[in-house]
Amino acid sequence: MGRKLRSCFIALLPLALAAVWAGTAVGASGIPVTSDLALKKCTGCHKNSGGLVSRISYVRQVPEAWEETLWRHKRIHGLSITREEKEALVLYFSDRQGLAPAEVAPYAYTLEKRDTKEKVDSQVIVDMCVRCHSYAKTALQRRTPEEWPKLANMHSGVLPMWLYQLQDVLDWDDTLAACLKELEKRFPLETPEWTQWSGSRPKAGEGKWVVAGYQAGKGAYGGEITLKKTGDPFYSYAGTVEFESEEKLPIDGKATLYGGYAWRASGTLAGKPIREVFHISMDGSTFAGVRFDDPHFELRGVETRAFAGGPPRLLSVMPKALKAGTTGATVTVVGTGLSKEVSLGDGVTVKKVESATPTKVVVTVDVAEKAAAGFRDAKAGGASADRLFAVYSAIDYIKVVPSPAISRTGGLGYAVKQLVQFDAMAYGNGADGAAGTGDDIEIGRVPAAWKVVELASSNEDHDAEFVGTIDRNGLFTPGDEGPNPKRFMQENNMGDVWVAASYDAPGGGTLSARGYLLATIPLYIQRPVQ
Repeated sequence: MGRKLRSCFIALLPLALAAVWAGTAVGASGIPVTSDLALKKCTGCHKNSGGLVSRISYVRQVPEAWEETLWRHKRIHGLSITREEKEALVLYFSDRQGLAPAEVAPYAYTLEKRDTKEKVDSQVIVDMCVRCHSYAKTALQRRTPEEWPKLANMHSGVLPMWLYQLQDVLDWDDTLAACLKELEKRFPLETPEWTQWSGSRPKAGEGKWVVAGYQAGKGAYGGEITLKKTGDPFYSYAGTVEFESEEKLPIDGKATLYGGYAWRASGTLAGKPIREVFHISMDGSTFAGVRFDDPHFELRGVETRAFAGGPPRLLSVMPKALKAGTTGATVTVVGTGLSKEVSLGDGVTVKKVESATPTKVVVTVDVAEKAAAGFRDAKAGGASADRLFAVYSAIDYIKVVPSPAISRTGGLGYAVKQLVQFDAMAYGNGADGAAGTGDDIEIGRVPAAWKVVELASSNEDHDAEFVGTIDRNGLFTPGDEGPNPKRFMQENNMGDVWVAASYDAPGGGTLSARGYLLATIPLYIQRPVQ
């Protein structure tokens, strides 16, 4: 215990210095700061040595992390900055000291605000970093070897309570040293990906882009949007998206492309406010990410956008699966560089081409009665893809997705409730006839009857009665925040339950499934990077 207390004291020793002092790392190569605004706002505290500014020149981050850095300096250190100056600095640092698309891609889920079970293959990083925030927050930055220890010192100075979060770490000194060594190895300032991206950074092309995505509660969709450049790096866009149900909705908005790769937009879908978080590919031909309802980031479409002028590419086939013996089915193929010569594999015959453009082909098909269950290669002219289309023999089971899921109370104060849109996804067993194996076929969402049930029959808290309600389409709305006088001891409307779905299969019989839902506390603080 004595050594542990000494270690805590050593870690807290930089308390007065870590937040304001920043010596330039000797011998470390850095990125010169050339922005007059950045030099004006930052060098009052950070030392400037010929354009290499202490702390600042030795880090690269995503736009949201730069925004959070400025927000923290304003909140803690009294940085005087206007909204326009803040935006100008985020644009500058994202361009000069951002990340390459390949560096962002594995951790984009936190920027897209997706609930994700992270996989972290380093116990020391789990011990020192992931207890308080996501691993992605750590991984979405790059620093010099001399800079990572200063980040640890900053935590001691600005967030001294983190030591209590780590009080079960038996040897603070060794664990912290091992963690810093691992971070230096995994996330250095200079990387091949950044060198490649900085050398030839493509621009998002103006003109037509093809859309393909999936939105829980509504299904798969395709569409087209047209991008127009309104300045550097600003865009406007407008177009339509069309769901499998044939519902066609207008979409439009305005966007900023931070650092040439990070698309952040605000707009409307059918007149309702949306936001978008996308990241461009290394070659500039594709955007991947999400658009979500504003302020309900949990209600989202997971989407890919491909430049219509790019090489032939098949993005989606709707529906993604047909039953053997189906006749006269309408199939829509979405992509770039398409032609009317469509093939969907063995046992599937294209009977008629209903319409054909380079971005969308609609055909009528028959599926042979004895067509083998399994995935097919889909083709439309020079564009092809595997596992985008399949034939199945029967709907063998359903799953409730997402599971596990998280909802959050809210609604009384300024915290917005976090809803959950559930889907009942149908599956076929595949060629091996066994459920839950690698050849199972995801058929798509099916209409189901929904209910919330107790996690255990012995649950005396009656969580299912209070945590919230689910509608006919699988949308779960949690209860209000705060104590509930109707609950035992006026407990809050929190708990864990099953969300159960039942589906009357076409061949007779009812298929059932359930998913786990944790209904928990409001998200009072939404940081740029959670």
